[in-house]
Amino acid sequence: MTAVAVVMGIVESWFPPFFAFAPGAKIGLANLVMIIAIFTLNWRKVWVMEILRLLITALFTGFSVFIYSAAGGVLSLLMMYAMKQFGPRLVSKIGISVVGGFFHNLGQLTVAALLAQAYSVMIYLPWLTVFGMLAGFAIGMGGNQLIDRIKPIHELFVKESKLWT
Repeated sequence: MTAVAVVMGIVESWFPPFFAFAPGAKIGLANLVMIIAIFTLNWRKVWVMEILRLLITALFTGFSVFIYSAAGGVLSLLMMYAMKQFGPRLVSKIGISVVGGFFHNLGQLTVAALLAQAYSVMIYLPWLTVFGMLAGFAIGMGGNQLIDRIKPIHELFVKESKLWT
């Protein structure tokens, strides 16, 4: 899963931004894998996967990208896990992904403001909030569909592994 997330992130970095007036606005394809991981793996494996994804992707995209990606990725993952604790009756997978999209952008902009010591970069927050939440919705929809299809396969492997232990 880590390898898939890395490849998706790198491939996505090759494409120009969708909107010139919202620098950095993109769908965040690697987050699709992270949503699936949050709902199929334990907490420790998801964190290891996130850290590895960030480090490996940084080898291909550069250290400056790593700083922003790490800030967004870590804050996003923390908030998605916090939202997941409310349970499926209160927050859907799509809702969790939307929260992740918002906090990913907030983390990145906060780091940009701190590094540049220019808090005026926060002017992009409304734009990136809209795009982040739309991207989170799209990623959540895709994740929801994939998780539903992965669940029977995952359960089959769990049953198979118990037979061999």
